[in-house]
Amino acid sequence: MRFDDDLGAWVARQRWYAGKSHDPRFRILDSEPAPGGATRYLLMDDAGALPTLYNVPLADATDAQAEEVVTTTEDGRPLVDATRHPGFTVGLLAEMGVDTSRVTGSRVLTGEQSNTSIVYDVDGSPTIILKLFRTLHHGENPDVTVQRVLSDAGSPYVPTFYGSADAEWPDVGRESGTAQGTLGFAQEFLPGVRDGWAIALDAAREGRDFTDAARDLGVAVAGVHGALGDALESADATPDQAEAVGRAWRRRLAIASAEVPAVADRLAAIDAVYAQALERPWPRLQRIHGDLHLGQVLAVPNGGWRIVDFEGEPLRPMAERAIPDLPPRDVAGMLRSFDYAGAVGAGPDAAAWAAACRAAFLDAYATAPGAIDLDPALLRALVLDKAVYESIYEARNRPDWLPVPLAGIDAALA
Repeated sequence: MRFDDDLGAWVARQRWYAGKSHDPRFRILDSEPAPGGATRYLLMDDAGALPTLYNVPLADATDAQAEEVVTTTEDGRPLVDATRHPGFTVGLLAEMGVDTSRVTGSRVLTGEQSNTSIVYDVDGSPTIILKLFRTLHHGENPDVTVQRVLSDAGSPYVPTFYGSADAEWPDVGRESGTAQGTLGFAQEFLPGVRDGWAIALDAAREGRDFTDAARDLGVAVAGVHGALGDALESADATPDQAEAVGRAWRRRLAIASAEVPAVADRLAAIDAVYAQALERPWPRLQRIHGDLHLGQVLAVPNGGWRIVDFEGEPLRPMAERAIPDLPPRDVAGMLRSFDYAGAVGAGPDAAAWAAACRAAFLDAYATAPGAIDLDPALLRALVLDKAVYESIYEARNRPDWLPVPLAGIDAALA
């Protein structure tokens, strides 16, 4: 069918399509009415290692330019990406329970990788941003769960949460025959923000002090940890859970040792740190960010930091991302991010710049409301595990950057 072929070909060209390493094999799993007279098509790509479901809303647009047309119906009506159709975008916002009476326009942000973000003007000013998930999973998306509870708790460290929308689709692998997941959510739009990576990189290049910003970040991360520990499930780590974490550390270490000779030379020393951490008392497991680095924090002009993108590690199954985890994992991610900013910025005395940021962040975190106790042995092991993972990634994708995680490993072992 031409409709199916055209639609699949269009999806495969989008930046948010995640199957670029294989030739796609699409089928339309389901379709249903969407706001503004649009239709939501759910396309399953069966060709990858795991079937992947894509959210593709389309809208009629008889006046569309040829380059905007995704496909045409059997009777010749052109269909376009509904995220660029005001009837759909405003209707979807209303479906999430947001008052749209003062919405005066909307536009899609460019540069998105895995989702589509739509910004709405209210009374002429950008006020709301809606994240539309393009890849659907069963269960509520952690980004929604976490940001909603933090916003409801009055946390000053996340954008205000406004609402979300869900959908159901056929799933023969479930006893009920259906799955349900999050289509997207709306939150406060923060104008004039810059992400922490860009700001830190500029500071590192110029050798400017970044310790005040690092301290504020430490306070923000501690505040988020405290609020999440109060609002969502937490539990003591069982011996089986600790053993599972240890197996994951050693599995990554084995892969890195096989692919990166410098890691193999340090295998025994790294493993000794892991062994020590596994013998220490662990903090309670709770919801965390799960993929925290400088690119996941936004600096609001005269308004401090906001932490965003609580989806967790992109390669982990969605169900795993909701499992309570170790809060020091977020701390380790931020410490490694300071190292990367210093190394990539390559300013004067980059190592000292990064070390000062790490110290400031840790000092502020440790004394801030909401902080959990940071056992040095456990934190050291988590930093090493992160650097070991980075060494695998850099060896495979950016060999010129491999010295960055290797230096991090040496620093953690020193």
